[in-house]
Amino acid sequence: MILTDKQRPYPRICAHRGFNTIAPENSMPAFGAAVAMGADEIEFDLWWTADGEIVSIHDPVLDRVSDGTGYVYEHSYRDLLRYDFGIKTAPEFAGLRILRFEEVLERLACRTIMNIHLKSAAEKEHPEVTWVPPGHLEKIAALIRKYHAEEYCYFKVGEHEILQRLTETAPEITRCAGAGTDPHEDYAETALRYGCGKIQLFKPHFKYNPPDYLTKMIEKCHRNNIRVNYFWTDDPEEAVRVLEMGVDTVLTNDYHRVAEAAGRWRRQRENGNTGE
Repeated sequence: MILTDKQRPYPRICAHRGFNTIAPENSMPAFGAAVAMGADEIEFDLWWTADGEIVSIHDPVLDRVSDGTGYVYEHSYRDLLRYDFGIKTAPEFAGLRILRFEEVLERLACRTIMNIHLKSAAEKEHPEVTWVPPGHLEKIAALIRKYHAEEYCYFKVGEHEILQRLTETAPEITRCAGAGTDPHEDYAETALRYGCGKIQLFKPHFKYNPPDYLTKMIEKCHRNNIRVNYFWTDDPEEAVRVLEMGVDTVLTNDYHRVAEAAGRWRRQRENGNTGE
């Protein structure tokens, strides 16, 4: 076992959807590569299938990352096993199948910190309403408990309704208030309302806010003992800039380059050398 989420020091670099510049996103090769290289955290996304299995995929539809089509949650798990989730990345990954959440836990529970993005869908009749099927959150929490990984996981959620449900379903697992549909949302206030230990800022929303938005949000969160995730950058120089501003965790697709830059910055800071 490694240090738990509360024990592991900051700042951190989180491999977004695994080390997905070298392997298919949300796949075991991508997660395994990140963990093997020492990633502080891995991030991944969870959806559900028509028969209640929990699978790791970002989009609600299959088309971008597989040779299948349609919504994930309209297929049974057995149906999804017919599709190739590696071929669109590179021929070398042909034959990869969709990954179940339990498979991730079987291999990596308590070996890294897991930033778990819980996805929700819109009802076809009421597209403004988000939903998850009955028992879905409870099943995810039960799997985490089965592998004794409660202190190694946290849930990133954008919907207030789901944040509230998690306070009742899995109060012991850290919650992270993430970007929803409102670019002006005060995530620090949202985190305080739902007892979240973290927030995850969405860079595309920054342009809708004042120039000092990031600085003020970091300051407000830290005053309230809330950690700040920065989503995302693949630019090593940008990663260092936001770490210097006080961001706690940087999410990146290009784990190696960003982690190397962050490592150099940490060593300079420890040695009292800013490099200027």
